[in-house]
Order: sequence, then C-alpha cells, then structure tokens
Amino acid sequence: MLGVTVLACAVVISRRVDAFTNAQFYAEDGSKWFANAYTYGPLGALDLSYNGYFQLISRLGPVVAAPFGLRTAPLVYNVVGLLVQVAPVAYLLSSRFDTVVPSFKARLALCAVYLLMPSTELNVDITTAQFHLLVLAFLVIVAAEPKRWYWKTFDVAVVVLCGLSGPFAYILLPVAALWFVMRRRAFTLALCFALVVTIPIQVYADLTSPRLHEPLGASLHTLLMIISDRIIWAGLFAEEGGAHALLTGTSHGALLSAVICLLALPIVVFAAWRAPLELKMFGLTAVGVAASGLVAPLVSNAGNAWDIMAVTRAGERYFFLAQVAWVITVVWAASRLPRPWLRRTALAVCAATLCSGLITAWRYQAFQDYHWAQEARAITTAKIGTKLVLPIPPGGGWAIDITVR
Repeated sequence: MLGVTVLACAVVISRRVDAFTNAQFYAEDGSKWFANAYTYGPLGALDLSYNGYFQLISRLGPVVAAPFGLRTAPLVYNVVGLLVQVAPVAYLLSSRFDTVVPSFKARLALCAVYLLMPSTELNVDITTAQFHLLVLAFLVIVAAEPKRWYWKTFDVAVVVLCGLSGPFAYILLPVAALWFVMRRRAFTLALCFALVVTIPIQVYADLTSPRLHEPLGASLHTLLMIISDRIIWAGLFAEEGGAHALLTGTSHGALLSAVICLLALPIVVFAAWRAPLELKMFGLTAVGVAASGLVAPLVSNAGNAWDIMAVTRAGERYFFLAQVAWVITVVWAASRLPRPWLRRTALAVCAATLCSGLITAWRYQAFQDYHWAQEARAITTAKIGTKLVLPIPPGGGWAIDITVR
C-alpha cells in the first residue's frame, strides 16, 4: 500500500513537475488564502468565509506553510494539495476496504481510474483540494465500520473537514443517511450527525458572504452536449472536456449528443439495478456534484455559464467525479457481460480509449512563472504599511493585494 501511495504521488507530480520545481500560487491560492492569511494571520483567517462557503481545507494550507516562510508558501500549498489528492488512494487500499472490495486488484483499478483521469484544474492546488477531500469523505462513509478509536477519530475528522470545506455536506448527508438505511451501521449515524453540525455553519457563511450567481443560459440541448462532451466522451477518452472527442460545434451536435446520452442510458439503468451499493452511492455523489455545478456554477464573469461549459474546459471540477463514476460503471458493466470474449473485447476497447487520452494529454501545461521568489523578497524588504499589488496568479482570479505588515 505504501509503495502504491508513493507511486501515486509520483504520477501526480509527473503531470505538472513545475508545480514542485518552480511552485506558483494557483488562482485563489494566492489572491485569497495567502492574502487573507498574511493580513489576518494563518489562524485568524480560518473562520473567514468566501463566496458563500467556509473552505477550511484551503485555509489550512497557509497554517501548514507559516513556519516555512513566504518564499516556500506556494510549494507547501502544492504539497498539501498533493497529499489530499492521493489520500483516497491510500485509504481505499487500506484494511478498511478488505471486506468492502475484497479484490486488491479491483481496488488498484479503481485507484487508477481516479488518479489517471485528467483534470488540470484539480491538480495539487489547495483551491480545489476540497473535491479530492470529498472523495475521501465518501470512502469514509462506505468503508467497513471502524473498530479502533484512531480510525473513528480519523473518519469523523475527515467528514467534518469536508463539511466545512464547501457545500459538500448538502450532498454527502443524503448519501450517508441512505447508507444507514441500507446498512444499519451505528457509526454511520455519528457521521450523519457530524455532517448535520457543519450545515448551519455553511448556511451562516452563505448569509455573511453571498455566492456570486451567473446567468445560466440553461437549455435542454446545451445540457445534452455538456453531459455528452464533459462526462461521457471525456471520461471514456480520459481527457478534459472539449479537448479532442467532442460534439459541440459540429453539424447536428445536439442530435448526436442526444443519441450518445440515449446509448449510455441502458448502462446507467443496469448499474442502478445490479451494481454494488457502493458504486451506486458513488454515482449518486457524482451526480450531486455535477448537478450543483450546473445549478450554481462559477466559470466566467461574462456570458451564459452553460454555453461556456459546453464549448470550453471551464468548470472541470464539477464534472470530474461524474467522469470517474461513468468510467467505473462502464468497466463494471463490461465485466458483467455473459460471454468471456465479449468481456475481453469490451474491456480492451475501454483500455484503448482511456490510453488514447492519457498518451495525448499526460503532461499539463506549466504554470505561468510570475517569479514568486522576487515577489516574496519585495514583501519582506518593503516598509511596513506599503501597499503591494502582485501579478495575477495562474488560473486567473484576482491579483494578490496586500499591505506589508
């Protein structure tokens, strides 16, 4: 398990080596989490809400980075993001899943799909680490009931941290409640209670720091193209939506997207009927994330959000889990085919399509170098009270606006 976890770290690092050799802040990593921690102190910024939510996991990055100085802050943030990203791999391979998924090879395959599915937006930064934390929290809910105190402490801590790191308690609480109804495990009630406790805090955050709302431009044909291009095709070909395999913008794109969705529907129905309960619950969680991203996305300051998501890679974080759930469902359905030659053929086709995307899109584009070492030196050498506006970090957002303390 330790060896695979180290390998998982190597895989994640290899896709964007510069995140560790020349670390930069990504989006809100610098403009919000670093800037707030610098202004109010790392601990003083923990209770700040942003854009409608408490995002505790992102606020903890500056706390970990504080002892290492300003210059190493982006690197520490990325290391924290890396650890959160690979944590589901280590947890799934632990003894907690020996009875849930007895086959270690099957668990390795699940880890591979999760780890290899491309998503530049979710790679190592702490701004989007909450989505990987959601995967870990889901695994905590469906894992074997813990017997030892340290596993119980860990499980509750993960669920609380996830509930305080975005809107995920609204998604996980129904899943956990349904899991209790189906499995009747006492500890699941404790996890439900932990999620319930975090919801009023997130409601308070929404009231004190309202979330921005964009015009959706919602329509049925746009929804079909998003499902087709951002989930079905993107998952099967292991690429970010709109990279190569896409129907948006082609002749009769909406019609072809509808056909693709109809062809996928029998697999979804079959899985809802016959798949293991854990897979059904993961699919439900993924649908919840994708639906919330469609209802209240943040992808652009101008234009209709659905149109933007249909023709660009914006909002990758909303569809990542759906892509993973779809691929796992397809592989599971292929393994249920009645004839050995059918199973082998279907699994070989799945492997070929996944490899085609991994080969063409393995390395992510390097972050823009805005010379953080020089900026950190400018902060440390400036007079107290000097107002500094540093360059906009990679990933867009706002410039790092601070007053030297």
